[in-house]
Amino acid sequence: MKAIARRGRAPLTRQSGLPLYHQIHHLLRHRILNGEYPAGSKIPSEHELCDELAVSRVTVRDALRELVRAELLVKVQGKGAFVTVDTPRRLQTVKYTGFLEDLQERVLKLTVTDVESKRLHAAADIASALGLNAGDEILQLRRVRHIDHEPFSFTVNYLPLEIGEHIRPKELYSITLLKILQVKLGIQIVLAQETIDAVPADLEVAHRLGITVLHPVMHMRRVMFTTGDRPFEVVETFYRADKYHYSVNLVRVKRKGKWAWKAEVETSA
Repeated sequence: MKAIARRGRAPLTRQSGLPLYHQIHHLLRHRILNGEYPAGSKIPSEHELCDELAVSRVTVRDALRELVRAELLVKVQGKGAFVTVDTPRRLQTVKYTGFLEDLQERVLKLTVTDVESKRLHAAADIASALGLNAGDEILQLRRVRHIDHEPFSFTVNYLPLEIGEHIRPKELYSITLLKILQVKLGIQIVLAQETIDAVPADLEVAHRLGITVLHPVMHMRRVMFTTGDRPFEVVETFYRADKYHYSVNLVRVKRKGKWAWKAEVETSA
């Protein structure tokens, strides 16, 4: 069975600092795991990939060699490269109903694989969201989460220093930050403002999520508030677009004698 041809140029860039063969490796890997190149199918020839990606045959061969080593491809002399029959399965579904309390249950299904913590001076937009002055010192946390040994999300948290200095990075491998904030620090969460958009992956996001640079990712930005409508945390999470979906169910309800729409949110990997 022949793989479906892909139209248009892939988002490769020579300005990212990431070698082209590595970008191609991530791109083809993404197509395999996403089912664009089904198990057992023949992928485009080296010549076709060179034409599509505007790179040399040596570069394509280096990328294919890495995929063979990862056992995602097998080369057949005189016939080309084929997707292995036993490719890693796609990530299982992760859902929540849209209530903030359900976030803790959702993240418990994920495995934290990397935690980084550092102090830095707040950029103007982060400072404004936290009610601080630009340049004030804050704590930044970075975490990568996996499902079934595959990257799912890359999260960056920004906290005022008086809160962040109480966070122990090692705890975040086994305890959710939400639980630490609520139970250990006694912070009452009363409101969260969330926006979601699609953005191209920069070099760091691409590296963390195992995708090619400029590949579309889902970007969520949430500002958390405590009593008195005081902001205390900014959260930015980047999700692999092939592993995440966001939908809203609108339910017709009657309020004070008038019909209105009630939103029920659901996300899934």
